[in-house]
Amino acid sequence: MTPSISVVIPVFRSRTLLPHLYDRLASVLDGTNAGWELILVDDASNDGTFEAMLALHEKDHRVRVVRFARNMGQHHATLHGIKRSKGDYVLTLDDDLQNPPEEIPAFLAKVDEGYDLVIGKITGDKAHSLSRNIASRTVQFLVGKILGKPKSLSLSSYRCMSRRAAEAMGSYSGAHVYMPALMLGSVPADRICNIPVAHHPRLEGHSQYTPRKLLKLFSYLLVNHSSIPLRFMTIWGTLISVASLGYAGFVLVDVLANGSAVTGWPTLVILISFMSGTILMSMGILGEYIGRLISENARSGQSPVFEEYP
Repeated sequence: MTPSISVVIPVFRSRTLLPHLYDRLASVLDGTNAGWELILVDDASNDGTFEAMLALHEKDHRVRVVRFARNMGQHHATLHGIKRSKGDYVLTLDDDLQNPPEEIPAFLAKVDEGYDLVIGKITGDKAHSLSRNIASRTVQFLVGKILGKPKSLSLSSYRCMSRRAAEAMGSYSGAHVYMPALMLGSVPADRICNIPVAHHPRLEGHSQYTPRKLLKLFSYLLVNHSSIPLRFMTIWGTLISVASLGYAGFVLVDVLANGSAVTGWPTLVILISFMSGTILMSMGILGEYIGRLISENARSGQSPVFEEYP
């Protein structure tokens, strides 16, 4: 029987948390009186997490398990689970129980109102360190500026989507997955909404998002989903080229008016300034072309059509 609800959870080094997570999820999902499946995607853990996942599968075959051969990151694991899902409702949440499973019925009810993507808006500060909270706010700001996220919309990893939203996101075939870009590029803004959710402290351990991983996510956002660095270099190259040519003109006027104490120095300065400006200008033009290639590649990896009534 095809399940009505699919729950997708990327898992990384959560061996001891998985039994608690399953118990709470099963209790909530059984209470919906609908068929369900739990898709656990192991992001190449090395602490016995996959064995714990297999034990849950043996206990309950509604638990489906996937194992990555190498660490790909939370966003890759989430998208992989979405592609494997079969339910009319597809939920994603973290494996650390900071997202309370007991709030799942509220997500389902909001999708039933006609929304295709419902995102949990965390009330108050997240139960993370100060540096992690600052990084999260920075990401929210950049996503708004780069991807056009509405100011009123908050992002989190606790989400519920309709079947067609899941299929639209699952059509993405690019190598660099960044879920906010995928969501905002797949679902019309008027079909996305927030609901308030709590954010509990971790039962044990600490966040696996190291500064290195956060920087990697920043790079996905800035490099793979925007041309801001290239546009910056274009502007910088233009300014430097204009300044170089201006300086060359100043040296030329000064030499004509006052002469030069060092033979050949004005010529050398003018040539270096001219060539430097030309090179930087050319790099800026190349940057514009590369930016357009990035944009075209992003569009080709995903269909822009969300719904159609022929």
